[in-house]
Amino acid sequence: MTSMYPSAQKKYSGIFVKNQYEYLQKLIGDGDTIEIFFIRRRITSFIGSVLKHLVSFFKFIPHFFRKYDVVHLHSFFPLIVSAWLYKTLYPKTKLVVTFHGMEVNLQVNKRNEKFMRFLAKKIDFTIPVGIEVGKNVVNKLRLPIGKILPVGVNPNVFYPEPHTQKEYNFLFVGSFFVVKGIDILYNAIINLPKDIRFCIVGNGEEYQQKFSDLKLKGYTIELKGDQTHEELRKVYNQSRFLILPSRSEGFATVIVEAMYCGTPVITSNIPQFLEQVIENKNGFMFPLDEPQKLEVLLGNLMKISPSQYQTLTLNAKESFKEISLEAICKELMIIYRK
Repeated sequence: MTSMYPSAQKKYSGIFVKNQYEYLQKLIGDGDTIEIFFIRRRITSFIGSVLKHLVSFFKFIPHFFRKYDVVHLHSFFPLIVSAWLYKTLYPKTKLVVTFHGMEVNLQVNKRNEKFMRFLAKKIDFTIPVGIEVGKNVVNKLRLPIGKILPVGVNPNVFYPEPHTQKEYNFLFVGSFFVVKGIDILYNAIINLPKDIRFCIVGNGEEYQQKFSDLKLKGYTIELKGDQTHEELRKVYNQSRFLILPSRSEGFATVIVEAMYCGTPVITSNIPQFLEQVIENKNGFMFPLDEPQKLEVLLGNLMKISPSQYQTLTLNAKESFKEISLEAICKELMIIYRK
């Protein structure tokens, strides 16, 4: 069950869940079955979002008449309501939840934590995508950590492309939200030389216009909308560094994708990124409470030697081999069978 699934509006949002489902189908044994119930990610208002989840609840009703050994949620609330009811009807069914981070950070607070903990009591096994996400699951929901498992990246999709020219100095991939630090990136760009080449992949009306205005002023910026995985692989390979100046994250899949392509990363120093970035080995960090230091860091990285950059690239390629899509799905099958 997932509320993160691609739609026409957001073609690649939550595609990692789709990838897991499709790969798990290859691993299931004879006589086993796996089904998916999903809500497509769409850009909508608060009322539209509420209506979408109400409709999804009614669409889930036929599943109350089917017996499953395991129900696995990607994202906690509000899907946990349907799962809680299902578990009440079928108490022997095991309930597994993958926590991606933002749903716990933003949805569980002092006003509702008693209710959220009540719903969470039905959960048999938790899968936080990172250490910091796991801490929030323990502290906010009072649940033990089952196993920390990122979503997994397919090395057959993301890999270094030999002889690819570096078209961009810096790349950003993500939604144009303040929580993603898009304002921090914008402020850094306007204080840097105009000939530094940026590629910015994502959507968001306000900053789409702001970056377009910078282009008219002579800044070297290429804007791209939603990209397929193959297009993302190309742009990772064409970029010297990926920038992710986020204020909050779960376990950032784009970092792993970039590193699988041999592209080192630049991030804010939030705890979640400390799990992924080793300073001066596979990337660099700037202090989130001093965002102006990002522009200083970017300026300095324009001057690094070819040998230093080559070392960063090699280290990036060697990072996270243990969390390939195949490895993660095999771990999930072990959890399901237990």
